[in-house]
Amino acid sequence: MATRYQTLMDELTEEQREAIHLLLEQCEYSPGDDDYQTMDEIAEEVGVVRKTLYNWRTTNPTFMEALGLATQARLQTLAPYAYGAMSKLLKGKQPSTKALDLYFKQQGWTNSNQEITITTNKRDDADLEAEIARLTQQTGVGDNDA
Repeated sequence: MATRYQTLMDELTEEQREAIHLLLEQCEYSPGDDDYQTMDEIAEEVGVVRKTLYNWRTTNPTFMEALGLATQARLQTLAPYAYGAMSKLLKGKQPSTKALDLYFKQQGWTNSNQEITITTNKRDDADLEAEIARLTQQTGVGDNDA
């Protein structure tokens, strides 16, 4: 039985499949790297104009879903590296609190929902005058002492 990704890829043209491969490869590099390809270069290699590549990425549901699934699959291959990096952060002399927080959330040991309740006491002029009188009496400082 074919996976959803395989079904989508079968619906795409050869050019679209190649574009997905090249777009994923592009994510591995940063602009300025020798192997980085611009959208213009990807479009040229695939044999289409840049506008066509843009349209596939923004208006073609099959292409967009296939690209999303391919991206997820690529990221899953990086999971061991992420776990290794987190392990180093957690086992260091001073463990990263952000790494600990992320690990606890990933394990389901903490709840990321936070609720803050702020209550305010509305005070009118009479309340404020009473507070001033109380503080004046308590400190012994009168209106004329200031």
